[in-house]
Amino acid sequence: MRYTTLSGIVALATIVVNGVSAVPAVAGGDHGHHGISVPCDTTALTTAIATAPAGSTLVLARHCTYHLTTAYAGADGLPPIDKQLTIEGRDATIVRDGPTAGAFRIFHVTSTGDLRLDDVTIRGGNAPDGGGGILVDTSGNLKLTKVALDNNHADSQGGGVDVVSGATAYISRSWFTFNNSGGSGGGLQSDGTVTTDGVEFDRNFAVSNGGGIDHDSGDGVYRNTTLQYNTVGNDGGGIDIDGGTVQFVNSKILNNTTTGIQGGGIWNGASLTLIKTEVSGNVVGGADGGGGGIYTEATLVVQNSSVDRNSANGSGNSQAGGIYNDSGAVTLDHSEVNNNASTVAPGGVLTDTQFTVNRSEIRRNIPTNCAGSPLIVTGCAG
Repeated sequence: MRYTTLSGIVALATIVVNGVSAVPAVAGGDHGHHGISVPCDTTALTTAIATAPAGSTLVLARHCTYHLTTAYAGADGLPPIDKQLTIEGRDATIVRDGPTAGAFRIFHVTSTGDLRLDDVTIRGGNAPDGGGGILVDTSGNLKLTKVALDNNHADSQGGGVDVVSGATAYISRSWFTFNNSGGSGGGLQSDGTVTTDGVEFDRNFAVSNGGGIDHDSGDGVYRNTTLQYNTVGNDGGGIDIDGGTVQFVNSKILNNTTTGIQGGGIWNGASLTLIKTEVSGNVVGGADGGGGGIYTEATLVVQNSSVDRNSANGSGNSQAGGIYNDSGAVTLDHSEVNNNASTVAPGGVLTDTQFTVNRSEIRRNIPTNCAGSPLIVTGCAG
């Protein structure tokens, strides 16, 4: 929908939903924006989303906070996105208002939906199932650019965003902060085709698996992405991988923690490749834990990467501050596993299956590098 200016007269359109007149959505926008301008009014936002033709661009009021106090329908705070729609936020915030607002997420992208969000904060969503901030159904598409997912909650999975199997998401220059899940994926539940570039997952929490990200199926490619200070009660403080394929490229997995027993930084049960990626400062804190940096029981390729200064510091037989391999296929290629620590030996690498090692090193781990492991990695001394 486009409104034009003729002879200095601006044509306005007042949209009526269910017989109630809403605040007008005005054409254009300032500073070169083209689309339907949405005033700083929550009713206007709801109306514009519900009635905008497919392919429309909504331009939000600059720096506005749109307050959602009741659900639009069911567990959805705003009208479901069942078409292609672009929302230019211009540093606006869409927030669910506090404990009296009931339990609902902010956005829901249906199987026919294609939502593109730019420069907006999504805050305070509280889904009784998945996707506290945003839920993307099978065959749905989501694109986020300069979007902050902050302080959202989901009872089951995807505190910030839940991308279900068969859905697609591309996320760039965005932030997932202080989101939490009663199940898995404190920041992101990644079960479809997910690509990130320049994204930070910071201080998210999940009760069970994947403090930052939980990945159960599909392909995930995380470029220039940082997972830091995320926590989990079970496996994978940074990320938990149970299916599909995952790549981290030029990324950092730093200072994540599990209070459970496996994978302070990463828990891998599928296919994981790290390329030019740093895994550092992660912790397994539970008794008899393993894999401060990485716990793997499947395919792991570490290429031009480092697994350094991680720890398994729980009581009992906590082992392998660096990498704990349970019958997986591991390749170290031009990489290092250094300066990791554990309560008992080995501090660097524990494995029951031989690694493939190409110009890599395992050094300066305490109490040992590999001694105490059921099998000693080729080239690992002490």
